[in-house]
Amino acid sequence: MRRKKTLWLICMAGLCLVLYTIVISRMDRIENVIFPGVDGAFVSSDKASLMDLNAAETPEPTPDIWPKIDITMNQYRMVNDDNALSSAFAPEVEKISTTNNMMFDAAALPYLEDLIQALKDADFNVYVAGAYRSYSFQTQLFNGKATQIAMGKYQTTDYMDPRYQEAVKEARTITAFPGCSEHQLGLAVDLMDKPYDKLVYSNMNQDFFTYLDSICADYGFIKRYPTRKLLLTGWDEPWHYRYVGAEAAHFIMENGLCYEEFYAHYDPNFEY
Repeated sequence: MRRKKTLWLICMAGLCLVLYTIVISRMDRIENVIFPGVDGAFVSSDKASLMDLNAAETPEPTPDIWPKIDITMNQYRMVNDDNALSSAFAPEVEKISTTNNMMFDAAALPYLEDLIQALKDADFNVYVAGAYRSYSFQTQLFNGKATQIAMGKYQTTDYMDPRYQEAVKEARTITAFPGCSEHQLGLAVDLMDKPYDKLVYSNMNQDFFTYLDSICADYGFIKRYPTRKLLLTGWDEPWHYRYVGAEAAHFIMENGLCYEEFYAHYDPNFEY
């Protein structure tokens, strides 16, 4: 009888040892899990999951929210130092009715006229400081600026003088090189509330530009060279607006993009 009792005690001790081993091994796998939505709530569990029970089994791909446009259309054309227009490029233009001799792309002109009228309806004066410029006119502007710099710094007008070429390089940071100006497209316009002797944006009527920026996309225009995008566009001209059509304009303005960022989405070879 005593032998049976001893054997039973040995079996029970062995069983307890096995159970103890199992419990210890399970405790090593227990993790503290924070359940979402409950600040500071912890639970010790080896089965807790952060899976969203409401999530679809296979998530739908993120839809392409970018406008479906044909980037090869003229209204989307990129013009800069690396994408110059030829001297022969000349769009069909018509006179802006509120100006004496400023011209704008004929197809886009109605939208510009409506934008100007909207500004006037909001009790703002509107001054068109620049619009279409031909290749030859841009050449005159550029050469004039280069000569001005050469004369002021080096007292020379000799095109062959290396110092004049330095003046040319400096002029390219101030005035667009012929063929590299959006104004030649006929789709760019410089808008202000009045003429300014010096183009210092901070000294201009900020209420005018705040309102203009809030409505320009409705008429297909974007703020083309905002100060905060200088490193991407190469220009700081917050008064310069460009027609790209309402769909693209809304997307660009609402997402805080510059045109280079927008254009790069459609042209994988474009670099800025």
